[in-house]
Amino acid sequence: MPYRLCETDPARDAVGRLTVVAFLPDGSCAAVPDADGRPRLPGGSVRPGEHWLLDAGLRIPLETAGFRRQRMHPFAADGDHWYLWADGDRYAGGRPHARVALITGPAEVIAERLAAAGRAAEATAVRDGQRSYARQDDAGWYADSRRLLEPAYLRGSTPQQGSGFGGDAAAWRAGREMVVDGIDRDGSFLDLGCANGLLMESVREWAAERGHRVEPYGVDLAPGLVAAARARLPHWADRITAGNAIDWRPADGSRFTFVHVLLDLVPVARRADLVRHALTHLVAPGGRLLVSHYQALGGTDLDAAAHLRRLGFLVAGASGADPSATTAWLDAGALPPA
Repeated sequence: MPYRLCETDPARDAVGRLTVVAFLPDGSCAAVPDADGRPRLPGGSVRPGEHWLLDAGLRIPLETAGFRRQRMHPFAADGDHWYLWADGDRYAGGRPHARVALITGPAEVIAERLAAAGRAAEATAVRDGQRSYARQDDAGWYADSRRLLEPAYLRGSTPQQGSGFGGDAAAWRAGREMVVDGIDRDGSFLDLGCANGLLMESVREWAAERGHRVEPYGVDLAPGLVAAARARLPHWADRITAGNAIDWRPADGSRFTFVHVLLDLVPVARRADLVRHALTHLVAPGGRLLVSHYQALGGTDLDAAAHLRRLGFLVAGASGADPSATTAWLDAGALPPA
């Protein structure tokens, strides 16, 4: 079957090979050098037993480009060879990965260089992938996030994996305890994007060690993760709700002393809207919004505080010794002019 545009998910057994059009946080497209220094796209075969998205879609860009994907979306196929775009960043963590000097630039420039290198099919893929990536609307963005994260988290065999974290309990604490640095009193704590509820549980424990009593609540976009959180934490089941962080409000209009949110819960263009919504409708008077940002180890993205300042918000404090996991906080009422 010839190359064709196709943005519906393939059947699991219909994918033999993946080629990835990778986009970095600055919007540039990334290729890898071949033996002669000419660009080629990251790609490889799906191994027996692998899921094309959950397994091969993570492994192939890591092992061929040192690129850690955040989201992936199929946009074309040629028989069992599927083309996907992915947004993400460079990676230098503990997973097996290539150490290469990526060739980066605007998508059209990368496409021209691929064509000049005799890779016409890959040049076409870059142009088609860029169009698919650029036209995705909010609904498509949320659908892509859920279709990747929900099954990946639900198949995790540890509480950490069920919350999207690959390390053990000690690494989890080292990489997430900075959230508590912004908690300076007793109160309620809302975790937007709570997954299986592990951060709710952890923040309560870590805050107690510092002398603060925190009562946690959670919201997640994926109903399967809400069900998992309620099953893990039955004593808090009535505190865990399905909803989208960009517009969710409690049915009873209640607010929270501390609200925690991740910037990557929404499309990049909606991050300021997310922060404004939380400050306006969720944080209690005198309360605080805790904003975290996670990036791949060795990535090039900004930290949480830098993102907030770029969006025009007045940062009251920040924490996170590891640049791959940072939290910054905004005090209630810290809204810049609209």
